[in-house]
Amino acid sequence: MFATDHGHDEVVRWLEASASYSPLHHVEVLTGRRTVELLRGDACASYNLRSGRSIRPLRPRAPFRPPCAPPRTETPYELALAWPNLPASQLILAAASPWSPASHRLWEPWFRERATVLCTIGYKLAYRLNREEHSFVDVWVSHVLAKAMAESV
Repeated sequence: MFATDHGHDEVVRWLEASASYSPLHHVEVLTGRRTVELLRGDACASYNLRSGRSIRPLRPRAPFRPPCAPPRTETPYELALAWPNLPASQLILAAASPWSPASHRLWEPWFRERATVLCTIGYKLAYRLNREEHSFVDVWVSHVLAKAMAESV
């Protein structure tokens, strides 16, 4: 309101453009630990990292930039591709890849819960088998569970 009332049109345009930013847009300043917190928390639940679309506007906003700076239109995934050597970029790229046991910790809470339930089902089914228990679990986790998680995205 202050920017609108005082004729700062560029600031107003920047604020409107940054309304859909997620904290993950700040790849260059995120630490690895903070990136994992954001990926597992509300940042990913409200911003679809895999499709690059904002599901709803996020409350956290980007830090203030001078009004002459153009607003970011890239997704966190595209920014991570641009700076692949940063710790946050590596985590974002891993979280955007298909589900695997290695990337499980980076996914949103309801995805992790779904994977855990499906994995439990696989182990219960394997327990019913006498000799093929280990190979069944390997196939379940690497193929069935990965496909089920890919379809739920």
